[in-house]
This record gives sequence, structure tokens and C-alpha cells, in this order.
Amino acid sequence: MKNTVMVVIVFLFLLAACDNEVDENAVNHVTDSSNSSADSKKYTITYSAGGVDVSQFLGWQWVREDSDFTWIFKNDGTISVIHCCGDVYNRQFNYLLCGDVLITYGSEISFDEMEVTVFTMTEDENGVSFTRDNGKKFIRGAPDGSSSAPLVLLNDLLGSWQGEDGTEYEFSSDTGLLIDSQQYGYFVRYRELMTIGPLVDGETADLLKYQFNRKGNELYLKRSDGKQSKFSLAE
Repeated sequence: MKNTVMVVIVFLFLLAACDNEVDENAVNHVTDSSNSSADSKKYTITYSAGGVDVSQFLGWQWVREDSDFTWIFKNDGTISVIHCCGDVYNRQFNYLLCGDVLITYGSEISFDEMEVTVFTMTEDENGVSFTRDNGKKFIRGAPDGSSSAPLVLLNDLLGSWQGEDGTEYEFSSDTGLLIDSQQYGYFVRYRELMTIGPLVDGETADLLKYQFNRKGNELYLKRSDGKQSKFSLAE
């Protein structure tokens, strides 16, 4: 009897460790805002335009140092993760690269978390790596042919929208966003929209998070502080 109980416990542990692929049809699996850093923190970060192009991330496996996880940056704005068991789990993160700023939103094994960092990429006798300013280092590993440049987003926001107050939003498939002709970056995770900007070299940029809902040619945005806006698709 004791042996049977131990087998069940080990099985459940392994299942929890590896079988955690996110349901891409879910609105968002974070239900408690205390578990989501995007809800509990306001991000302001200094933006530098002198970063690397996203094409340098695509087409490779990136091994997270001192861990059992390997990241694969995809050209649809998501990150797949190879777990310790060797299985690949898709859409574990969404990401945005703007200059020297890297934003990731998701999780390897638990609740979604937001990380907003600057990073540096280096190449030496040990190979190519990039390090985020929170200390996490990723080492370029084997080539991966599952994704290549250019980056192309597919979502319900693409196109030009005009708000009831006259504000104009223009979402492009390359993560660019124009708000009244000012340059921003954006990405989407399920029914959440994250924007960062305005993007001016050497100045600070704010990250804002919205819930969004599109109904035909109307778009509704609700910011994390409760402010709501309505937009109409431009002709």
C-alpha cells in the first residue's frame, strides 16, 4: 500500500512539473492580482534605441543559465520553452523587444509574471549570450529552425483606431504602435494589451496594461487602474 501511495505522489509531481502548457483560448489564467507583477507594479524604464535587432534572438535555442529551461523566441511574439523533460511547450511567454529593453510576460511553470529589463548581448570565446539587468543570463545554444525573421504579430488590434476623445492608435504587425504620432511598442497576451512608451532615446518610458475587447469595428480598453476607453476602427 505504501509503495502505491509513493508511486502516485511521484506521478503527480512529474505531471505538475511538465504538463503546464497554457490554454491559448483562455482570457488569462492569472486570477489573483497578487500573483501578477503586472497588476501590482507600475513600470518606468529608461529606453535606449541602441539595442540589437530581434532577428538575433530568432532561430536559436537560448539556455537559461543555472536552470533546466531553454527558451525559443518565435516570430509571432511568443516564447516556447523546452522543459527538463525535453518536451517543448508553446506560448509560455509573450515578449517585446524595444531597443535595449526586453519585456516578457508569462511563466515557465506557474502564474504569469511580467519582467521589464534592459539587457546586454555579448560574444566572446564562450559564444553568444545575453544578460538581463535582473541577473538572468541566457546562452545561445543549438540552431532552431522553427522561427525566423521577420517578426509578425497576429491579433485583433491591427489597424488604425480613433478614440471618443480623438486619440488615434495605429497598431502594426511588427510590434510598433503610434499614439497620436508618438512611437510606442506593444504586445498582446490573450485579452491583455501591454504598451510601452513614448519611445525616445535616453528618456523614460512607461509600461501600461489593459484588458481589451473587440466587438466588430469597436474596441474597448480597460486600464489596470480602472480607466476605460472606447475606439472605432478608422475607415
